[in-house]
Amino acid sequence: MKKNVQIKGTKSGISIFLSDKASISELQQELSQLLADQKQNPYSGEKLEVQVQIGNRLFSEEEEREISTIIHNNSQMKISAFYSNVMSKDEAKKWKENDQIFSMATIIRSGQVVQVPGDFLLIGDVNPGGQIRSNGNVFVLGNIKGIIHAGFEGDENAVVAGKFLYPSQVRIAGKVYGFDSEDYKEVADTDLFSAFVNDAGEIVIDEIHKIRKIRPEISNFQGGR
Repeated sequence: MKKNVQIKGTKSGISIFLSDKASISELQQELSQLLADQKQNPYSGEKLEVQVQIGNRLFSEEEEREISTIIHNNSQMKISAFYSNVMSKDEAKKWKENDQIFSMATIIRSGQVVQVPGDFLLIGDVNPGGQIRSNGNVFVLGNIKGIIHAGFEGDENAVVAGKFLYPSQVRIAGKVYGFDSEDYKEVADTDLFSAFVNDAGEIVIDEIHKIRKIRPEISNFQGGR
């Protein structure tokens, strides 16, 4: 008969596996018994961090507290995190938003800030003082003279594509690249360039066709996902 509660060593450390087929009361009872049995071999060092794997289910905050209390009171372990194979509604909603491509046909003027949760396609210009913030990639079919911030929540794999003109500024996650007059001379005769973070952690400006090699997954984008 398969146990509902198991403690195993994994590559990431110690994990407690709780069966998603058992009720919370069954898990609490078996967990308490398992930890009581292990007290026969006491551990005298610092508390060990453990992950709790709960399978294809979600625990409420109260249920997590109850499990945490049992572990805290009956062992030398403390929980670092609960891990589930399923998403909450809020997590699913955020994932869906971040997986979409949002598009606009307009001019972003000075003082305007456009912020989207996913990838963004602008058909139009970004004037000086205008700003785009996107959690994903940003594609501009027009002139960029304002601020483009891709990977706004920290995604350094995000890219920016467009015609960068002085005094535009590109931000990817926490990286910043400002265009000066010399940059303008280099890109002025070229329709589109791309900006991305290289392996050295620096923003690089390169020819637009290089995106496919640097970020091959971008070629699979489809609008309105």
